[in-house]
Amino acid sequence: MSTSVSSIPNTTSSTTTSSASSSNSSLTNGVTMGKEDFLKLLTTQLQYQDPLSPEDPKDFVAQLSQFSSLEQLINLNTTMGNLSTNMTNLQSAQQMTQGLSMLGKTVKAQGNIFQVTGGKVGDMSYVLSSAATSVKVSIKDSSGQVVRTMDLGGKNAGENQITWDGKDNNGNAVADGTYSFTVSALDAKGNAVTAASLVTGTVTQVLQDSGTVYLKINGKLVTLDNVISIDES
Repeated sequence: MSTSVSSIPNTTSSTTTSSASSSNSSLTNGVTMGKEDFLKLLTTQLQYQDPLSPEDPKDFVAQLSQFSSLEQLINLNTTMGNLSTNMTNLQSAQQMTQGLSMLGKTVKAQGNIFQVTGGKVGDMSYVLSSAATSVKVSIKDSSGQVVRTMDLGGKNAGENQITWDGKDNNGNAVADGTYSFTVSALDAKGNAVTAASLVTGTVTQVLQDSGTVYLKINGKLVTLDNVISIDES
């Protein structure tokens, strides 16, 4: 009987060592230890403990306490993750609602695409970061060909309007369609002055993709945060 009992520690010791080694290897190779991993390790430890030298109750209580703390942290992380997701969804819904409220309205936004319709040119403007002694504007058609260049001379810092009669460099009226413009400006020392292009148009469509809201203005998509002003008239 004593031989049989004495042989148990040897067998279980080998099994326990192998099991613990396997568990430790699994945990070492893993990125993090989840509560299921912790519980499995604890159960294995209890299952293969030496009957002649059982686990110290104090150690067992300490491990249970660690498990409880781990579970609380995991639950807290899950709660915070759900809260973050809900906040993101709420923000996206609010932005979509704001975008839909602009549908059919005339807005001014950052961009350089405008329309010529019935010979009428869409509103264009630009914002200079500082005063410029030389401002030039190039207007291109939908194929990227320059149809008109204009020398506007010196301009003050801030927003400035662009007036175009809808004619090309040869004095011929351009066809209706989509056009773009670029602004180049220099100061008195010949240094480049930053010029941000602005366009005005009617919002014809509102879309949302990956949480970002887009407005279609003059046939081009612009993000909601690029809208400068809304014409409420």
